[in-house]
Amino acid sequence: MARVLALVFIFSLAGCVKRPEPAAPLLLQNAEIRQDTVWQGQVVIDGSVKVFKGATLTLLPGTDVAFVPRDADRDGLGDAVLIVEGSLHAEGTRGNPIRFHSAAAIPKPGDWLEIRIDFSRHTYLRYCEIRDSAYTLHAHFTRGLMEDCAVRHNIDGCRLGQARFVIRNSLFEHNQGKGINFRNSTVDIRGNIIRYNGSGIFLFENDRAIAVSGNNFYGNQENFRLGDFYTGDVALSGNWWGTADREEAGRTVFDRKYDPTIGTVTLQPAGAWISGTGPREALALKDAWTFPVGGYVDASPRVLGDALFTGAWDGRLYAQNRAGGTRWSRDLEDVIDSAVAVDERAVYVQTWGREVFALDRYDGRELWRQSYEASPADDHRQGGVVRAGDLLLVPAWNGTLFAFNRSDGARRWSYASGHALRATPLVVEDRVYLADSGGTLTALDLNGAPLWRQRLAAGLLAAPALIPDGVVVVDREGTLTAFDRAGEFRWQRHLQQVSYYGAPVVEGAALYIGTAGGTLWKLDVETGAPVWSLDGLGPVYATPLVTEGRLYIGDNDGVLHVVGTDNGDLLAAFPAAGAIQSTPVFYQGRLVFGSRLGAIHALDVEGVHVPGDKSELLEPDVEEHDEGVPHSHSGEAEDLRPAGVPILY
Repeated sequence: MARVLALVFIFSLAGCVKRPEPAAPLLLQNAEIRQDTVWQGQVVIDGSVKVFKGATLTLLPGTDVAFVPRDADRDGLGDAVLIVEGSLHAEGTRGNPIRFHSAAAIPKPGDWLEIRIDFSRHTYLRYCEIRDSAYTLHAHFTRGLMEDCAVRHNIDGCRLGQARFVIRNSLFEHNQGKGINFRNSTVDIRGNIIRYNGSGIFLFENDRAIAVSGNNFYGNQENFRLGDFYTGDVALSGNWWGTADREEAGRTVFDRKYDPTIGTVTLQPAGAWISGTGPREALALKDAWTFPVGGYVDASPRVLGDALFTGAWDGRLYAQNRAGGTRWSRDLEDVIDSAVAVDERAVYVQTWGREVFALDRYDGRELWRQSYEASPADDHRQGGVVRAGDLLLVPAWNGTLFAFNRSDGARRWSYASGHALRATPLVVEDRVYLADSGGTLTALDLNGAPLWRQRLAAGLLAAPALIPDGVVVVDREGTLTAFDRAGEFRWQRHLQQVSYYGAPVVEGAALYIGTAGGTLWKLDVETGAPVWSLDGLGPVYATPLVTEGRLYIGDNDGVLHVVGTDNGDLLAAFPAAGAIQSTPVFYQGRLVFGSRLGAIHALDVEGVHVPGDKSELLEPDVEEHDEGVPHSHSGEAEDLRPAGVPILY
């Protein structure tokens, strides 16, 4: 039998209410909510929770709602459900979102049923992540607003019927069926990114005005689909469909051209990717410390444990702490312009003196050193050393890849490519990918034996990057070329701008790269098709850092840029005064990079509040009659947080 939830925690102190510290997860089994209630912390739903008419359920930022995956009726879908007939107010923040997800250790779409909302006049979701469900948000006869949310890995991303909904600045991705599915609803769908779903938007049937504009669609099996019995025509303008070409965009829409019994969708596509889409974010970059050194800092910092290791043109290798203090430094007597490698025992680095060092990572003592022969190519820049099992791989100016024992520096093998090596080798499981300045990409086994070679049209100065079942490399003319593991050609993309030392970075289904022409690109990793580009940067010689939906990259104008990976929007910028050719790294919560100002910089990255807009929810309702069911509303704004509200932990 369902039970009434009424947990009230009141602690008086000088006339104020004091909330208790977060406790163990709140377990709700077939529960009823009949009065205004607040959730925060961890909530576990096993069965159903129902919010009755007249009650408001408010979720505070950071609330985590997990649904136990039970399938008592054996229909293949989880039974757990949150039912709302009153009001729902779930407002997280970019840095502290609200999550609705499966409680399973290995979650999958359909583990829980849905958030079902019926006859609600106030439903507001902001900065929520909803995943692992069957139908996500399933609303009927409801007025609601969803903004800045991420809806992913469900069967359907939402189902709306006889509803009035605004869906904006949200991300719908990797939903097996439909991203957005609606019938007979007044919808305003704008500013969203809708990608990698079965159908991006599915219009089952409709007798009302719809607004679908300013969205970016790509990678869906069908970007837009009409239902089997929808015979009307639909005109959509101002969306990007993965292409600006109207005919090509039309092929991504399922309408009369594929089924003669349904209507026609007419498109007026946007000419390019639409900025300002998807969940919104703003950042502030604040100087934490600057550590001056005696020369350029082009080498990318490396982190292991609680220490930061960076080489500089002054010939010193620096080990630092979070505050920027020096643990130790070691003078190696010649320029260091490439990244080190680190293991539990040692830090490894090569210098312009053609020497390779292993130093104790705790105090900088020399453990061993090696050297290699000079060549006419001895000049800026060197490739970084890299670990491969018990080996240290060293790409040399003279065109030789050396393999040394990490333990004692003994030479195990070498491979002569024939051209200077200025890029860090890529080590993947049982092989090494080596790019040389003559334009040859070589795959080697871990004994240095070549597996295959591919010659490109221009020299290769940047490290290769791993893609699914293959590798991609950029040449100095700005041409990206992808090969499979066997060395067979996959795809090629000409960026039309030169590219020097900045390597591509692959994250998920996307590839990111900056060019010396000052453009930052996002491309589809499977096809090389452009998703978005951002112009206006200074010349980029650096490889970006991509993490947690953000891309960090410096340019030769001395500016560190932070860009949203989903939408290509510039989130923040920091002027460092000297050219930035190193890849930033996060070290104990701070962003660290080097510059040609002759310094190592550390920044604090802080979120900035982006205001939402609930005006659509506060406007008076127009009287509606849906399928014989009358709706009325006073038009007054509801008090979502009255004094004495129960707080559920």
